[in-house]
Amino acid sequence: MTPVPVQRIPPSPGQPPGGTSAVIGVDRTAATLEARDVSAWFGARQVLDRVSLTMEARQVTALIGPSGCGKSTFLRILNRMHELVPSASMAGEVLLDRSDIYDPSRRLTDARRNIGMVFQKPNPFPAMSIYDNVLAGLKLTGTRTDRDTKDRLVQE
Repeated sequence: MTPVPVQRIPPSPGQPPGGTSAVIGVDRTAATLEARDVSAWFGARQVLDRVSLTMEARQVTALIGPSGCGKSTFLRILNRMHELVPSASMAGEVLLDRSDIYDPSRRLTDARRNIGMVFQKPNPFPAMSIYDNVLAGLKLTGTRTDRDTKDRLVQE
């Protein structure tokens, strides 16, 4: 796997210096995410049929459709969460800057580290305290920080 170059991302306009962001303490460059001919099944039931979509770097993409049309399934495929469902399977490719996130040599945690998910409803890890849930992103990315900084981040 090719290392991701590091780039400092400045705060958004109007954001106070030192404010929190979606990814704290980790710098990332923007990346294009592309789904090619993605199909998905739950058991024998096909729920997506050859969906292709390119999400350009530094652009906002919205998925809009009626309840049950496959939006959430498609999003879970983009983050390799679909494979957590025992009866689920998929076909096609998901590329992050032309690198297949489903490549067998690619670690699951690497894909999730680079493709974040924000859920409609909060869903904390049940075996962890709220404090530890808030700091889970730091742990996943290997970001080390002192106790005072952690306390401040949790409080914010």
